Amino acid sequence: MKRKFPGQALTQILHPQLSSLVSLLVYVLFVEDFISQMAQRRASATVAAVLLFCLLLHRENVWAATFTVGDGRGWTFNVEGWPRGKTFKSGDVLVFNYNRALHNVVVVDRRGYDDCKAPAGAKTFQSGSDKIKLVKGPNYFICTFPGHCQSKMKIAVYAL
Repeated sequence: MKRKFPGQALTQILHPQLSSLVSLLVYVLFVEDFISQMAQRRASATVAAVLLFCLLLHRENVWAATFTVGDGRGWTFNVEGWPRGKTFKSGDVLVFNYNRALHNVVVVDRRGYDDCKAPAGAKTFQSGSDKIKLVKGPNYFICTFPGHCQSKMKIAVYAL
């Protein structure tokens, strides 16, 4: 079955010899328009896919919870039990509020937590309002000012 394109009947009436040339021209324009529409749809689908991918990449940030360490008291002595009863997830953010002239926050490993000693190269925060993103598994934080960690200024948080 031969397909007819717009303008084909008109060209046959006007001049039979021009029929194939005009039909070819109309066909090319018709196909070009069709391909252009498909390309626009494909571009729209590609943009939608990229946006969806970006949302999935940043879903942790969207659903992450923010916890203020020590609640109203902030990062201070005897804060060790603060995480009890709370559920933390990877990507959640802990906010440490404290007087930076008196305290700091140091990310340590289990040994550093138990011994109240920061290993060489440990990440130290000292702004007085630090935001630290939790990683999956155990997260340990201490204050390295003399005597502070021993006075329970340390927390261990397990993130799912």
